[in-house]
Amino acid sequence: MLSAKEIEKRVAELVKPVVEKHGLVLFDVKYKLQSGRWILTIVIDKLEDYVSTKDCENVSYEVERILDSEDLIPGRYYLEVSSPGLDRPLRSIDDFKRFVGSYAKVKTTKTVRGYIRNVDTENEKIVIEVDGKEITFDYKDIKSANLEIEE
Repeated sequence: MLSAKEIEKRVAELVKPVVEKHGLVLFDVKYKLQSGRWILTIVIDKLEDYVSTKDCENVSYEVERILDSEDLIPGRYYLEVSSPGLDRPLRSIDDFKRFVGSYAKVKTTKTVRGYIRNVDTENEKIVIEVDGKEITFDYKDIKSANLEIEE
């Protein structure tokens, strides 16, 4: 029997071509027990735009057929196809570059909230404007970051 991590990896391999065929990107695959039920979550993204409900439905329909035919996952589970959301994690320097101008929370030794103003991919530096002051971070020092909705 495959572990949850192995199932995530195999599902990612199977669904990536389907997701890409729709002009989308596979952002994440998670398979875990929640409230006594196994949930397979496939997170899709669209580089130039937001993911629509229709995008999720189209991918869900095709992925469901593939997973049923592969019979990879034992027993009952629930399939969710969603987008990374408005508070999406920033997992790479390219994510920071893509969201220049957006409001984000960045954790290093302390946590700051501000606007992503500049991203220097060559030197791996990120500039965040906090309360009118620009702070430069080394990308390697960032423990975690995500977009936030301004209050």
